[in-house]
Amino acid sequence: MSTRRLLLAGGTGLIGRALLDNLLLTDWAGHIVLPVRQPQQWCAAHPQLAADKRIQVLTYDELFASQQPVDLMFCALGTTQAKAGKAGLRQVDYQLVIECASWAKRQGAELVSVVSALGANRRSPFFYNRVKGDMEQALEQMNLPRLQIWQPSLLLGERDEFRLAEHLSGWILRLPLFGNVQALAGERIARAMVAAAAGSAAESGLNQESSVMRYRVRDIKRLARV
Repeated sequence: MSTRRLLLAGGTGLIGRALLDNLLLTDWAGHIVLPVRQPQQWCAAHPQLAADKRIQVLTYDELFASQQPVDLMFCALGTTQAKAGKAGLRQVDYQLVIECASWAKRQGAELVSVVSALGANRRSPFFYNRVKGDMEQALEQMNLPRLQIWQPSLLLGERDEFRLAEHLSGWILRLPLFGNVQALAGERIARAMVAAAAGSAAESGLNQESSVMRYRVRDIKRLARV
């Protein structure tokens, strides 16, 4: 793959941090646009990354006001209802995702790769799953050149805040016998996303007759080569 210009939305979360690390290890990530809510604080907390000339740190408002070519978009935006409330969750997990994808499409992105969730469904009785279902449908209706939707189950790994329920469930669901419900480390999901973006159609599992692909736990494990 030739050198690419990337947008990484949600780069400060569990999967997003792993995505940034993995993208920087590739030989094709030539420029990474990294929107964060508080650029100065992020740069102070990550001086080595801030010094990397491949990374452009800016706010989301600055991103949407800018025009610059982007080839690929990776998105790991997400919050919880407990942290942000219903309105806040929908703002991040739906509205901000769609705004980022719309911006990327205008800049010429050929691929949008987005983390959703297992159980995403507009008609789900669960608010979180309904939001994810709405987000997926809105992305599909944008007629993007290529859209990769990732539907992991519970995530394992260090977060900024401790989530007891996820921690306890993760210890149980990490066993392979749970199939597509198996909990996976955010690092493995990030590696799979990078592999699918960089790989050939055969390697990534892309059906050339469809511009939309969904990846669940078994696909993630295959692509992450673990």
